[in-house]
Amino acid sequence: MAVAGAILLLPTISGCATTESGFANSQTSSNVSLGETQTTVSSSAKPSSSSIDPCELVSAEDLADVGEFETEYQEGGGSRYCVWQEGFESGGNGFSFSVGVRDSQGIDAVRDIGGGVDPTEVNQRPAVKTEDPVSGDCMLAVKVSDSSRIDVTVLGEDGDGDSCGLAEVIAGMVEPRLPELP
Repeated sequence: MAVAGAILLLPTISGCATTESGFANSQTSSNVSLGETQTTVSSSAKPSSSSIDPCELVSAEDLADVGEFETEYQEGGGSRYCVWQEGFESGGNGFSFSVGVRDSQGIDAVRDIGGGVDPTEVNQRPAVKTEDPVSGDCMLAVKVSDSSRIDVTVLGEDGDGDSCGLAEVIAGMVEPRLPELP
């Protein structure tokens, strides 16, 4: 009788194996679905600015007529940025500027540094600029997407000079190297 009971359970066990096979097919379909979801999440979560290297947005050739600059890559404050500083040894005055990439802040998130936030354009691309009227510092933010931007920052000389004019020139060199607007 025990043998007969074992024989009767055998079809049930092998039936589980058949059902298991069907379950495996279901998991495979589920994995495909999950893979598609992961791809979608991954591509929508990765901003178009994430592949931009800020140190490659301005070349030595771009600055050749102005002087020799040393560059330094840095990260902080929600951005990756590159600082260019004109060397004193090449006859420069130490002028510096930076170009930063903000992957999760669009131009609408630019904070006023004292003189208001003014809409503008760089080569017909939406941008905003803000200037500190006391120090003369200027930051010009150029749109990469609704949620990312490039910041060009030029430090002023105690309000003397045209730091925003210089930021506009630099942004004009940078803009053609940016991805097309979505």
